[in-house]
Amino acid sequence: MEDRIVNSFKRSDVPSELLVSPNLKKLFIDLGIDWLVLITSSFLMFHTPFYLYPVWAMIIAGRLHAFGVILHDLSHLNLKHKTWSMRLLEVLSGYPIGTTANAMAYHHIRHHRNTLMLNDPYFNINKKCTGVQRFFLTFKKGLFFVPFWIFRSFYGSFAYFVPQMRNSYARIFLQDVSKKDLTRDNEVIDCAREEMPLAIFHTILLSQAFIFPQLIYTYYLVIPVAGVMCIYRLLIEHEYDIYPDKNVYTLIESTFDHHHSLWGKLFFSPRNIGYHCMHHIHPNVGLHGLPQLKKWYLTNCEIYREKYESGQKI
Repeated sequence: MEDRIVNSFKRSDVPSELLVSPNLKKLFIDLGIDWLVLITSSFLMFHTPFYLYPVWAMIIAGRLHAFGVILHDLSHLNLKHKTWSMRLLEVLSGYPIGTTANAMAYHHIRHHRNTLMLNDPYFNINKKCTGVQRFFLTFKKGLFFVPFWIFRSFYGSFAYFVPQMRNSYARIFLQDVSKKDLTRDNEVIDCAREEMPLAIFHTILLSQAFIFPQLIYTYYLVIPVAGVMCIYRLLIEHEYDIYPDKNVYTLIESTFDHHHSLWGKLFFSPRNIGYHCMHHIHPNVGLHGLPQLKKWYLTNCEIYREKYESGQKI
């Protein structure tokens, strides 16, 4: 029975009106709300009792995490000819977390192309783990996640001018696992070029921290928390085993929707990234379209319905 259901269900069964692309206008609205929450929390951080600092720091970290999700949606668009609106969205969402749309697209699109295969860049840096091991791995990677990306902007800027640095730039910082010579790879060169304004941004931002020490409390002490939230999410989104294909059944089995509660969305699955199974089955659908897509799958895909109605949730 299950084989018949698996073999008969196809992506093409989904109504086309549900397969909506990322919407820049909606992303800007989300980003504006996140910035408003971030600025308000930063203000309250210095105008409320000191023991509330962790609360404001967590809220700010959650919005920085949301910035990454918004940039993630942008990375699924064609970046060869960025419009000014795409540039602005990239700067306002990506620069504060130390990355560009090009860098994110480099590793993230390859993750979709090769999900849980040997050449999946995310499989190569994450581990199948639970409990205590996951806890320590989350903090081991998460605390340095955003600073690592910020450092990448400087390394990549040099790599643009020094071809000998491009292979290490791509493999260490863009998570390339192809083992190819990338010295003259156009996509790597594009990523390196995009790092330069990001490096300038963080040079200026760091210099301002010496003038306005509030930045230390509202940003530099908070970005490790945002990194922990992000790494925790990455570790629970997939079953980190090797799978032979990317058919609908395989993705339902190996990829997880998670954290749909208010608190979950605030910290661990902002901006609908918790509909992760849906995102992998239909990666070109924008984040705003994923809830409706999930409803359709719950009604029409028996295997998906059985998984999430039987309590297999994170």
